[in-house]
Amino acid sequence: MFDAHTIHLSKSRYLSGLQCELKLWNDAHARELAAPVTAAQQHLFDVGKVVGRQAQRRYPGGVAVEADYLHFGDALAQTSVLQADPHVPAIYEAALTHRGATTRVDILARSGTDAWDLIEVKSTLSVKDTHINDLSVQYWIAAHAGLTIRNAGLLTLNKEYVYPGGPYDVEALFAFHDRTEWIRRMAELVGQNVDKFLQILHGAASPDIRPGDHCFNPYPCPYYQACTRDMVLPEHPIEQLPALNAERRMRLLARGIVAIQDIPEDFSLSGLQSRVRRSIIDGAEYISAGLAASLNAPEFPIHHLDFETFMPALPRYPGTHTYQALPFQWSNHIETAGGEVFHDEYLSDQDADPRLEFARTLLDTLADRGTICIYSPYERRIIAELASALPALAPRLEALEGRFWDLCAVIKDDYYHPDFGGSFSLKKVLPALVPEMSYSGLDIQDGDAASRSYLEAIESADLGKRDKILAHLRTYCGQDTLALVRLRHTLRARVAAHGK
Repeated sequence: MFDAHTIHLSKSRYLSGLQCELKLWNDAHARELAAPVTAAQQHLFDVGKVVGRQAQRRYPGGVAVEADYLHFGDALAQTSVLQADPHVPAIYEAALTHRGATTRVDILARSGTDAWDLIEVKSTLSVKDTHINDLSVQYWIAAHAGLTIRNAGLLTLNKEYVYPGGPYDVEALFAFHDRTEWIRRMAELVGQNVDKFLQILHGAASPDIRPGDHCFNPYPCPYYQACTRDMVLPEHPIEQLPALNAERRMRLLARGIVAIQDIPEDFSLSGLQSRVRRSIIDGAEYISAGLAASLNAPEFPIHHLDFETFMPALPRYPGTHTYQALPFQWSNHIETAGGEVFHDEYLSDQDADPRLEFARTLLDTLADRGTICIYSPYERRIIAELASALPALAPRLEALEGRFWDLCAVIKDDYYHPDFGGSFSLKKVLPALVPEMSYSGLDIQDGDAASRSYLEAIESADLGKRDKILAHLRTYCGQDTLALVRLRHTLRARVAAHGK
């Protein structure tokens, strides 16, 4: 019998318990300590719902349980009625419970007269370990609730599906991953976990769990700030060492070393890690003897280039596939040999495949001479994909390859500032070297936000809202390429000041 007034172990709480027992307890007793859901997280939730609705089309004629998660008892009653009706071939969001554990099953499909298939839908391209844990607790609840489960598996998006246009072919859009035998073998362990987690949930005191790697695996914990608010952390923790693997990190921690400046000389580090360590110990920037030559390599006119892309989970335009990166915006700050700087840009403002117009305008702005300054290999990858998708433009796009110059690679090889915090991302490097340039006042502050905002703009029927978003996108992308200009100039000045 379900009692709405007692604490239950939902599927999400079960997964919390696997990550951290304190996280599990907080979910039920101290939810107010959780950080607010970010825009990026909400976007993932929204994408999951859209993908879930398409997945339901693979099981036509099904009926959705309408009661929401706040009315689980009603959902149980509705599920029971649908289960008893042989004319219902599938139940969407079926509610099930056993021994204090509860779940809502994405799709429960009737398999014969007295059996069911249990399908968990994921808006990913592959199956992850946490998905298996998700499926396993649902199977355990369903089996113990009296259902005969013939097959249990995960439905993910199919990375090989190329959208031809029109309604989605949901058989091809999704890939089914049968995990029935695996899940059955996990049943005993799941039962043990359920008992343990229910005991924790009903405990009066929170578990004594210290922060650690589990705070970020498999997902960042929303309680991390609350758990670490009273901790005194070093200014430069060893986690700021670039590419520090788990084995070396554990060796340092075993010796009681938590700060980079305390790492002894005899501890084996990579060349980059050693430069970072020395910069922090000296409290000074590191400038290599080769930085001047690297900065003198570009040929005028120098194009400072940045792209923005969006990756719809469900293919939006014919000829594209799931999560394909579609470039919709570029910015180019062009510096001449005389020191003048001009800005050119492109932004698709229509809900249509932007790739052809993007490529044509890009080739126009880059012309046929001058170095192309970028800040990661991403632009090169997108151009290679454009050349593959647009064979008529492929020779000109492929000819750009020899003109690229990666400023991030130069900085990583030849420069370090203690304020980088171990990161070479533009958002860390720029404020350290050009503090008057900041992203903090921008409405769009990173590439993920740009992607989400663009999708919001092209889907909006409110033209005023759309134009406002597009203006914010122009500002953000323009800042990225102006930042490359300013970083080059600043680094040249630093080299001159040090006489290198």
